[in-house]
Amino acid sequence: MSQSDLKDTNVINNENHDPTEPRSVPLPSAVEDNIQAGVPRQRFGALKPIVREDEGNVEPVVKKKQKLRVKKEIKDVEKPVHHVKVKNRPGDVPPPNSRVSVNDDGVTDHISVVNTEIRHKTTAIDKISNNGNENTGDNAELNRESENKRIAEDGDTEERNDTFLGYEIRDHLTFYEAMKPLIVAMKIFGLWHSDVIIPPKNNTGTNTGLCRKFTSVRTYCIFVIVILWLNVFRYAPAFFYGPPEAMSDEKLFAKVIYMAFILQCAGNATALFYATSKMDKIPQFFHHWEDRIQGCEENAIDLKFVRRRSVIFTVLASIFVCVHMMHRLYCIFGPNEFMNNSTVVYAAPLPNSLAVQMFVLLIDIFECASWVLSILFFILICLSIRHQFQLFDKRLDRAVIVAYENNLGMPKNFEELRCQHQELCVAVINSNNGLFTYINVIAYGTMLPLVCFLLYQMLFSQTYADNIADIVTYAVWLISIFINVPMVSWIAAIVNTRAHAPLNKTYNISVNNATNEELLMLNMFMSRLNGVAVGYTIFDLVTITKPFILTIAGLGVTYFALLAEFQ
Repeated sequence: MSQSDLKDTNVINNENHDPTEPRSVPLPSAVEDNIQAGVPRQRFGALKPIVREDEGNVEPVVKKKQKLRVKKEIKDVEKPVHHVKVKNRPGDVPPPNSRVSVNDDGVTDHISVVNTEIRHKTTAIDKISNNGNENTGDNAELNRESENKRIAEDGDTEERNDTFLGYEIRDHLTFYEAMKPLIVAMKIFGLWHSDVIIPPKNNTGTNTGLCRKFTSVRTYCIFVIVILWLNVFRYAPAFFYGPPEAMSDEKLFAKVIYMAFILQCAGNATALFYATSKMDKIPQFFHHWEDRIQGCEENAIDLKFVRRRSVIFTVLASIFVCVHMMHRLYCIFGPNEFMNNSTVVYAAPLPNSLAVQMFVLLIDIFECASWVLSILFFILICLSIRHQFQLFDKRLDRAVIVAYENNLGMPKNFEELRCQHQELCVAVINSNNGLFTYINVIAYGTMLPLVCFLLYQMLFSQTYADNIADIVTYAVWLISIFINVPMVSWIAAIVNTRAHAPLNKTYNISVNNATNEELLMLNMFMSRLNGVAVGYTIFDLVTITKPFILTIAGLGVTYFALLAEFQ
């Protein structure tokens, strides 16, 4: 079939067709039978670039316009479409509802649009980008990137996934934003780099490319973590060599304390960076809270409660860091000779010069911030969850009393209450698996041995028996450790207690005249309350509960009783 015959056929079949658009011709019945019979797609060739006739000259359609045209045609149909290409021999009747294209060899191709299984509209665009003699793998990748860039610039959000790990994507996470004072403080010290909003907020800065990468918050956090770990590796040889004044036996105990402290701080910073980098860690916790807890009017937390405590904790952290910095400055420049000599412990194995002391002081500020901010962040999350469990207990108690007074048996809203409790339990699990299980194992792994060491030195060692300054120093360290481990453990244990507290109230529910469905809901709720402990764990090895704290305390007493016996 010649070009002129083909043009005449198209004019007859499409009298009112726009000459700038590909013309439609009928599809042969044999092809339709093959399609209905389920002939595999690969039997029909690949989709090649379409060409059009323009004033007698056959010219290829520009790729970008071709993509936009195919995209527009796909939008117009009710269902997503699948493109099938059939090569016809000369003389075949053009198929209906098809676009005609002519190859370089003069072979006429008819591309028919048929309804198939649901398919993303970008599939057709990607197929056009990836096929054709002029396209290579690199060109196809560039075409996809340019198309995505164009969609982003045009504000086309139809292709955006509206869910994130099963939760609805929100542009504003109110619970996360209520913690902003504490989050900002963590960002200042390189402990937080994620906005946890998916997709992240648009960056209004002017830096692009490598400049933007090197000035990002994430890069700053990596830099802080590297510095903290280098400080750990710097200090490790201090037990074996250094200045003569730093190698005395009197300095050994102070070195052990300081080594455990900087090791915990570096570990906390690393855990925070890992948790904020993974989308299924801390971001999942905040998205779940916003979608499932804040999305429920009864179960939503009062944001003023969170914001007020976030401000208080930020002020406390700032005071703690400032006091620590002033104490170190007093040790360096103060008139007390003993305090001046104590700074050699922090500088070892480097020489005890002013430049080294100031450098170590700068690093210690980030160490101290990593230590206190991670603790306060954990306490803030625990207080928020504990508060919600308390409010849930009140709602459940009120519902049980109303049902009992009205002889209703099961509360009418029992299933809603059960789901609310389940979402709070999921919040505990997400926050534990996302971050706090790592923070807890670091704290217990470094602080508990240090507690035993300090208590032994204060009670049984004769090295510092007459040195009041050393005793005061050890006491300050001991108080700091008790703020860390016992306080964090107690708050975590309270969360576990509150999560299982509704059990006693559930026993008061009357099951007279209860349906099978109501009994099933009650059994599910009882299984949650009597099942696996809901709470925070130490690297998923043991859940922190009140009996666990009692066990640890008993082990400590036994340890010191044995030491006293051998002394």
